[in-house]
Amino acid sequence: MHTSTSGLAAALVLTLAMAGCSKERTAEADTGTSKAVVTTEAPESVVPDEQLQQQAQQAATATSTPVDGTGAVATTTATPPAPAPK
Repeated sequence: MHTSTSGLAAALVLTLAMAGCSKERTAEADTGTSKAVVTTEAPESVVPDEQLQQQAQQAATATSTPVDGTGAVATTTATPPAPAPK
């Protein structure tokens, strides 16, 4: 999960950076156990500050999930797990 979220954030930043803008903007987020910094050179009209901050928060949250799986985990499973056999 860490790799896919971080990869998504990196791809977003890279894509937006290639838009041809020159002013770099940065957003930071700190969850207490993890920090994330997201930067872009895209203008605010393309990536609003709120979206940039949201991406930083999502990246920090994703990397702060404990490795042992005790933290909150986002899932994309469409069907609920089967009940345990009796």
